[in-house]
Amino acid sequence: MQWRLLVCCLLMLAGNVNAKIENNKPEIIIILDDLGYRPTDLAAFSLPTEVTFAILPQTPLASTIAERAHAEGRNVMLHMPMQASNGKKMGPLGLTTDMYPAAITHTLRRALKSVPYAVGVNNHMGSAFTGEKDAMMTIMEEIKRQGLFFVDSRTSVYTRGEEVAQALGVPSVSRHVFLDHQRTPSFLTQQFERTKTLAKKRGSVVVIAHPYPETLAFLAEALPHLSDEGLQLVSITEHLKPHQPLRHVAMAQHAKE
Repeated sequence: MQWRLLVCCLLMLAGNVNAKIENNKPEIIIILDDLGYRPTDLAAFSLPTEVTFAILPQTPLASTIAERAHAEGRNVMLHMPMQASNGKKMGPLGLTTDMYPAAITHTLRRALKSVPYAVGVNNHMGSAFTGEKDAMMTIMEEIKRQGLFFVDSRTSVYTRGEEVAQALGVPSVSRHVFLDHQRTPSFLTQQFERTKTLAKKRGSVVVIAHPYPETLAFLAEALPHLSDEGLQLVSITEHLKPHQPLRHVAMAQHAKE
């Protein structure tokens, strides 16, 4: 009798595991970068709430977009400007490789104050800065102190972002696909098909896009059909939650300078 009970329990457990696997659809995570400058950025609110808003610091609409996004239950991230190898201007509060650690920390805290409710950070540009291990250690230590996560935009193959984040125990992930560095319908379609293929192969894929009118129109049309293909759109915090618990903080704006 006991062995029969054991067999029944094992069969029930196997059934539960199989059900869980069937329900575990590949995940697509979309981060919308460069928000904060243009009134047209507000059109991004037409997209599903799972789309994460990455907002540039000290931009005219940073606080407005962050407040509304938080009220709608969207994830807000700080899109932190970092030095590029080509010398391109970063905008307000950019981090450079020649800054002292205290200056990096001070600048990051000021940036967080200007983007309320930020729960994570990703880099804006940064092909030079993210390759400097010591600089990334400094910024990651502050990200950890704030209880945030880090998304490496991977603007350079030499980035040390996710490597340093993992070494310090900061929840992190890297970008897999840039959706719209060309804005033609054919290119957007090509990149989105690549996104879906990678998601099915890897189990999840992180996509970075921008609030261009062409991109927003494309995503508004494409995203509702993901479930028909056995895929699911999830927020970045939902994606990170199973891997490492996050302390969901809405206190970044209170960071001490």
